[in-house]
Amino acid sequence: MGKHLTKSRIAGYGLLLAAACISGWSLSYARFTAQEKGMATATVAAWGSGSSTIDINVSGLRPGETKNYIFGVTNTENDIVSGVGQDYTIAVETTGNLPLDFALTNDGSNPAHGGRFVNTGENGTLTFNDGTAAVRGGYLPHSVSVTHTYTLAVSWPMDRAGTEYTDEIDLVTLTVNSEQTVPAIQE
Repeated sequence: MGKHLTKSRIAGYGLLLAAACISGWSLSYARFTAQEKGMATATVAAWGSGSSTIDINVSGLRPGETKNYIFGVTNTENDIVSGVGQDYTIAVETTGNLPLDFALTNDGSNPAHGGRFVNTGENGTLTFNDGTAAVRGGYLPHSVSVTHTYTLAVSWPMDRAGTEYTDEIDLVTLTVNSEQTVPAIQE
């Protein structure tokens, strides 16, 4: 007489089959490990950025006159030279209450340690859009102290004089924004 399949025998065969599958899977599962040993030092590059403080006061400016404001853009701050290269922009903003013209020029010198000045365009004349003119393109190199000197000329054209500007005020601000350059990949 043959053996009958009872519930307990079916459960036992199922457990044996599961155990065989698990042991076969664990033997065929490949594992790789590797170990590395070494020494490294991580350093953080110093950041130094600044510009000279200027007070742009156009209150005494009259039609036909020009006022010059000289300022510098540098890659040092508190005697710390930046360890990274920097791209910078210069923005001039005005409320536009007075009919003023603006021109931005660099001192014309060739930076001794690289870098480049902001491209001030034709005669440095700034073109405003909604009261703001921004010029891009300045670059300060890393690890060497460099200062770029600029002159902002604010003029009131003689042909734009009128009594409607009597007792009018204008606010002019100059902002220098700098950001770290992306290092070139060396091969």
